[in-house]
Amino acid sequence: MNKQPAHTSKGLLWACIPVLTLLLSMPAAAATTSTSPEAGSYCPGKDILLIVAEDLSASLDMVMRSRAALIDGDQATAISDLASARTTLHLAASRGAAARTIVLIDTVIQAKAGEDYVRMLEWFPLLRTSLLTLPEDATVSAADDLIGQASDAMQGDVKDSDPMESLKQARHMLACDGLDIPLQEAMQAQHSLMKALYRNTKNSAYDPLIDSLRSVLAYTLENSEK
Repeated sequence: MNKQPAHTSKGLLWACIPVLTLLLSMPAAAATTSTSPEAGSYCPGKDILLIVAEDLSASLDMVMRSRAALIDGDQATAISDLASARTTLHLAASRGAAARTIVLIDTVIQAKAGEDYVRMLEWFPLLRTSLLTLPEDATVSAADDLIGQASDAMQGDVKDSDPMESLKQARHMLACDGLDIPLQEAMQAQHSLMKALYRNTKNSAYDPLIDSLRSVLAYTLENSEK
């Protein structure tokens, strides 16, 4: 077998050096690609958003009717209509599998009494069943892991772990911030206004609730356009 001349081998070696240098300087794809889901970005599809928009429209209508009744001096009707607005707001907050799961997480959090987790653990089978109605993806998997961490911490299987914080993180993982944040603000504004209506209050007290409803309704309509 013929041997290559020494100067030819050296030439090939020098020719390969720039290519090797370029390859070594390139970052590995696995090291730069993030597969972690982003919390607060699990937003529903257009069909769900349109249903939410219907609930919000009905709620806004009842709020405006309540405000008009207050201006007319009819406090009883103002309170009744505002209570109806609360119902439609809660319906809007539960539309879609992810939203229903969030409502269950909120229920678990509200069930907390001191440091006694026994009653709270009774909700976890239902919470896990609700998760099964969601698609199998990275976001749902991350939420499931966080719920599992909360359950383990409540049972004492994991030390130095706050189960409430894990549940809140799971909730945020399944939430759509653009929808959830103004909707929660509207629900809180409705709650505050309802308490104020039992006292003498001005019709301007409706402004925070109306503003929140406009904001969340605008989000649902803008993101459900074809």
